[in-house]
Amino acid sequence: MKSTLLTCLFFLLVGLPAATFAQNQKGEVKGKLWDATHKEALPYATIAVYTAQDTTLVTFRVSDEKGNFRVPGLALNKPLRIVITMTGFKVFRKEFALTSGNAELDLGQVEMTQSDNLLGEVVIMSEAPPIVVRKDTLEFNANSFKTLPTALLEDLLKKLPGVTVDGSGNIAVNGKAVNKILVDGKEFFGNDPKVASRNLPADMIDKVQVVNDPDALRRDPDLPVNEIPQVINLKLKKGIKQGAFGKVYAGTGTDQRYEGGGILNVFRDTTQISLLGYSNNLNKPAFGFEDISRIGGFNRSGMNSIMVRSDGGFAVNGISFGGTEDGIQRSTGAGGNFNTLLKGDVKVNLQYFYGGIDADLNQLVNSAQSLPNDTLVSRRTRNQDSDNQSHRFGGRIDWKIDSVTNLSFSPSVVLARSASNQGLFTNTFRSINEPLNSSENQQQLDNTTTTFSGNLSFDRSSRKKKGRQFNFYGTYNINDGDQNQYYQVESDFYGLNPYSEFLDQLRDNVVTNRAINTSFSYTEPFSKNLSGVVRLNAEYFKDGNRVSTYDLAGEGAEEPLLLPTLSDKVERSGWRNFVTTSLKWKVKDLTLQPGIRFTLLNIDNTFQKLQPIDQDYFYAFPSLTANWKSFNFSYNVNVREPSAADLQPVTDQSNPLFIQYGNPELTPTISHSVNLHFRKFDTKRSVNYWAYLSGSISNDAVTRARTLDETTGQQTTRPVNTDGNWQLSSSTEVTKDWKFDGQRQFSLTASLWVNYMKTLIILNNLRSYGQNISLNPSLSARVNLNDKFEFNESFTLGRRRSVYEDEAFQDIRFSTTTSRTGVVVRVPKKIVWEATFDYTYNSNVAPGLRKDISRLNAAVTFLFLKNDRAQLKLSVYDLLDQNIGAYRAIRENFVEDFQTQVLTRYAMLTFTYNIRNFGGKVGGTNSFFRF
Repeated sequence: MKSTLLTCLFFLLVGLPAATFAQNQKGEVKGKLWDATHKEALPYATIAVYTAQDTTLVTFRVSDEKGNFRVPGLALNKPLRIVITMTGFKVFRKEFALTSGNAELDLGQVEMTQSDNLLGEVVIMSEAPPIVVRKDTLEFNANSFKTLPTALLEDLLKKLPGVTVDGSGNIAVNGKAVNKILVDGKEFFGNDPKVASRNLPADMIDKVQVVNDPDALRRDPDLPVNEIPQVINLKLKKGIKQGAFGKVYAGTGTDQRYEGGGILNVFRDTTQISLLGYSNNLNKPAFGFEDISRIGGFNRSGMNSIMVRSDGGFAVNGISFGGTEDGIQRSTGAGGNFNTLLKGDVKVNLQYFYGGIDADLNQLVNSAQSLPNDTLVSRRTRNQDSDNQSHRFGGRIDWKIDSVTNLSFSPSVVLARSASNQGLFTNTFRSINEPLNSSENQQQLDNTTTTFSGNLSFDRSSRKKKGRQFNFYGTYNINDGDQNQYYQVESDFYGLNPYSEFLDQLRDNVVTNRAINTSFSYTEPFSKNLSGVVRLNAEYFKDGNRVSTYDLAGEGAEEPLLLPTLSDKVERSGWRNFVTTSLKWKVKDLTLQPGIRFTLLNIDNTFQKLQPIDQDYFYAFPSLTANWKSFNFSYNVNVREPSAADLQPVTDQSNPLFIQYGNPELTPTISHSVNLHFRKFDTKRSVNYWAYLSGSISNDAVTRARTLDETTGQQTTRPVNTDGNWQLSSSTEVTKDWKFDGQRQFSLTASLWVNYMKTLIILNNLRSYGQNISLNPSLSARVNLNDKFEFNESFTLGRRRSVYEDEAFQDIRFSTTTSRTGVVVRVPKKIVWEATFDYTYNSNVAPGLRKDISRLNAAVTFLFLKNDRAQLKLSVYDLLDQNIGAYRAIRENFVEDFQTQVLTRYAMLTFTYNIRNFGGKVGGTNSFFRF
């Protein structure tokens, strides 16, 4: 019922703006532009309509490729003026008024005559065209698009025709991604467009210019049109050479909830310093991912690894910024980032970051496993206190040696430590009623890891021959880890012959990894349409896994007793060498690049107790890359050897109910993968189409073969190689934008995600393929009326089904419904009202667990001080007090329901001060805090 009401509300609100817009469309003017000198149509000229009295911009359009234009939605009985401009042509002006009896003005063929003067010398300033199209540049006049006094560049970009900005701040112009923003032609922020888009005030900008990225075209002249990155150049009303931006905030709430932090970026000319610090116990990151990447400086120093949770928590380069654990969390962190441009076009970056999370986890897991003659149900209760801390020291050097040569080096060191104290209580039943076993498992874990890593890249293009290019890319990774796992386990088994088992042991696991990867690539053009590519990859690796298990239960022993049967050491080293040769052939819109990849794999495996195992493999596999207009296709074959942990022959019995074995005889996995990508932006209709299809088939994949003792419920697993595992996924999305006079905006997005996976299940020597099918259609809409009212709605249906070839396993299916509704109202002035409502429904969960979850968050914010720099926000989280953490998962022949203790209703009062100090003196007697 709730989902039905939400759907009705969604379509009602979606329809209201469209109906309102339709009522305002009362008159129009149309015509065709003609070059009087060359006797041909004049495309891409700007047609702007102003009020005749005060020259206020009403609306504008751009003529199409045939010179035709049509300007609808004009008011009746009001004096208007049409102004037509085009670079190199005289300005055309005409005043007119539309009436109910004559609501259409047809100008017919408008002849434009060439002019010797520049456009800026003949256009009245109040009639400056909102958009100018030149041969290679698209230019917007910022004054033609109204924004709020507190608006930033991103708010301005959202109002420009053909420009889209998604929820993460990614910018696209006519469907092409923007990868760089310049300020007066200079890189003040490196390759980091969001630093500018989400921090520069909109009222400082005079012009927004868009061009193709010349560096990207130099590196790959055959880039498909839709894949050419865009560069935005901002022409400012006044120079900006130094300044600061960021924010500080602090809040306190009920139930001892708190939050506080600050993030600041100070820059002078081409030097930036970023500082941040935070602490909260709200189960969320202290800053948004975009704050960390742009103000925190990660976009300038590089992001080697990113982890993002569905509930918003994230980690970058091994550093958590909050919300990355389960349960109730307390997050703390700090760091700094330094970036500067030296003489000789050398960019230098240095950084340090610390992230820590202290989490309390209370979780209930209900697992139902279908068997040939029965169902096995396991109920697990997990209570855990954990503490995770990480330090990262890093840097980056980028040297543009000359116009065609670049060198980059990025080293880093990560020091991490985690500790936890866990209690795991398990009860297993047959058909819910008959108990099979129970276990009380108390564990203490202490893990330390040190990682040294880095990458080096070099590329050079030929000055003399277009398309000739040499590239080198290398990485190194040195990882040392040591985990001490102390466990006391008391297990009871209730079969025909009941017995109990007690373990008091310490398991010390030392892991070492060494890897050096190098890649050389050379491209030689044979002709305008044909070139050859040779690529050489050489990778050296050396991994170690040592397990030492000690018995702590012996009476009278002065030292822990080493258990030889549960201790061993595995070392693996070797080389992966790849040679790829291919031809790149381009004919009009089609580019084909077929190739052959030769792979030589040499592995030496040594064991403490077993004989060494040497593995030598040679493979030759084809590859293909094809681009045609908006389509991109690729086919590749990848070879990957098993991990050292899977080769480890030592048994892991830290949980006697789930014992894990290794397998020294595992062989490499061979995966054939295909990818098809389609992307197109219809500039005329402002519609963006996107679709993706990927699939893979794996032979000798690593599968967990399981055995189950149906009398005791005890299970064991062992990795084995299997064939016939494959996966197919597809995603498609269509987005339509409507922008009316730059003040009213409406967008609609429809998407569909489909995933199919076929995997082999091995249980008690029974082999059966399981097919897992997921289908997720979704619909979302966004409405913005003059920045006073914003409405966002997303609605997703989920269908999940697992089908098994063998009738011994029972098919599983369930469906989910999720929706999110968001409303923002900025009335009266200085007051912002906002609310979000999240709803989730699961059709089938374990007995005793809830099917639906509702969460309503609401807040009111008061803006004050100059340019609304300060904010005082009163917010209530989970207003209905119904929030729980629950989800369902399917794997093999299991269906598992998870329910985790989460934060419930609390109120929070937060003060935030936004630092926007541009163009003035930083430091000294001038404070950042300008009241």
